[in-house]
Amino acid sequence: MVVNAELGVSPFKEFKHIRRFWMPRHQKYGVKIVAGDYYVSDCDEMITTVLGSCVTVCIRDPAVAVGGINHFILPDSDCDILSASNRYGVFAMEQLINTIVKYGGNRNNFEIKLVGGGNMLGGTNHIGQRNIDFIRSFLKLEGFNVIAEDLGGDKPRKIMYNVVNGKLLVNKLKCQHHDKYLALELETQRKNRQLQSHDDIELFD
Repeated sequence: MVVNAELGVSPFKEFKHIRRFWMPRHQKYGVKIVAGDYYVSDCDEMITTVLGSCVTVCIRDPAVAVGGINHFILPDSDCDILSASNRYGVFAMEQLINTIVKYGGNRNNFEIKLVGGGNMLGGTNHIGQRNIDFIRSFLKLEGFNVIAEDLGGDKPRKIMYNVVNGKLLVNKLKCQHHDKYLALELETQRKNRQLQSHDDIELFD
């Protein structure tokens, strides 16, 4: 997929709206996603995002070098895996998994890495831990194994993931970034909570 990568356009139709940018340090194109997004690729590129209490799941099938990441936060404190809140986490996972399979990935070959779930507020607020608990429960129920993780702590993270070689780079950010990323995540959480209040929302076919 080198030709498509050089054009700066995703080869997969679901992601034509996401533009690449050149990363001179890595000599590759990069793709940035934000909370609520996901991205799947078979190109030699760096998929990037910044996490606070959100969780990102990195999945690839090394046999065919296709994979991707998501970036999600649960809208409230309900820990039941089947709850209305956790449907958003389930939807984020199903989107990612189904799209990887659509483009040739095999669930039995999945290589999975987890990042995020920081405790950004400290004290008794456990948004990050709820996200960690959710993803561990989901993956256990689905029968998936995790080969690497960098979860918890109290710092935001910037990550870069390459689906071709499976390399995951994690950079712990300085404390002054806390407020910025926490504000973004709380806004995403608020929007999810508003959506949850509407009975006509359908997340699955």
